[in-house]
Amino acid sequence: MILREVQEFENLNFLAKKAMEGFISGLHSSPLRGFSVEFAEHRAYNPGESIKNLDWKLLARTEKKYIKQYIEETNLKCHLWVDISKSMNYPENWNKQKLAALSASSIMYLLQNQRDAFSLTLFNESHFHYQSDLKSTRGHLYQNIELLNNLWVKKPIEIHQNQPLNWITKCSSIKRRNMIVVISDFLWENEKIESEFWQALSYLQFLNSEILLLNTFDTNTELELNFGELPLKFIDLENSQMIKLTPEEIKNSYIAQEQKRIEKLKENSFNLGVNYFDCDVSQPIEKALMEFYRQRLLLR
Repeated sequence: MILREVQEFENLNFLAKKAMEGFISGLHSSPLRGFSVEFAEHRAYNPGESIKNLDWKLLARTEKKYIKQYIEETNLKCHLWVDISKSMNYPENWNKQKLAALSASSIMYLLQNQRDAFSLTLFNESHFHYQSDLKSTRGHLYQNIELLNNLWVKKPIEIHQNQPLNWITKCSSIKRRNMIVVISDFLWENEKIESEFWQALSYLQFLNSEILLLNTFDTNTELELNFGELPLKFIDLENSQMIKLTPEEIKNSYIAQEQKRIEKLKENSFNLGVNYFDCDVSQPIEKALMEFYRQRLLLR
């Protein structure tokens, strides 16, 4: 599912469910099988019951009917942290914000499908504005997707909380061996907040948590500055400061600076043992879901 092909739809719940269903269907041809359950044992087939889990291979060999029974995977607890900073409204049509909303909603569908507990936190450059409980119910899923749908259709988010962005305090309530998924462009307000973020991730690693950073960006304009040769007016989405310039004049130095920032992100992640993944708004969302699934398997 490509974001630009579905961004005009207004029903995020429908899109997230379809993305989840399409991803699971794709696993049938993948070496990563056994998403829902694992085989436990056989039992005798009782006449009249469903043949859904009938072992057809065993029937062909022995001419006896046996049902394959399964055991559920160990439930995990996943914390989704979604950036709603103004910088996420870039590029046109809020693409980074839409990518974050659709990715988080699809991941929540995957988790609820497994009856795994999850929480949702919304933050911006300076505050935490929303934090849900840690639950696995269908009602909990719909409530959080409805909130994310506001990001999808460009409606204001109702502020439930207004807590200062203290990452270390945020992590103090997380238990051992949880999973944390951060969806953000990682453009920090200042170095202090950035430093606290990495300290918090270090603490989570100490708790044997599995951490996945999904870095959202638009390669064409945000990383490569492909705006043509005409002078343009650039406006900072965070503080509304404006500057007029010709992109080609600063392109090389800008690309070098942006590559340096991305490399620092990757280096910090590698040094902490944190999993990092590039989420280009032009790429299929299934790539992010696959990366999430890989990390989920590591925590089992």
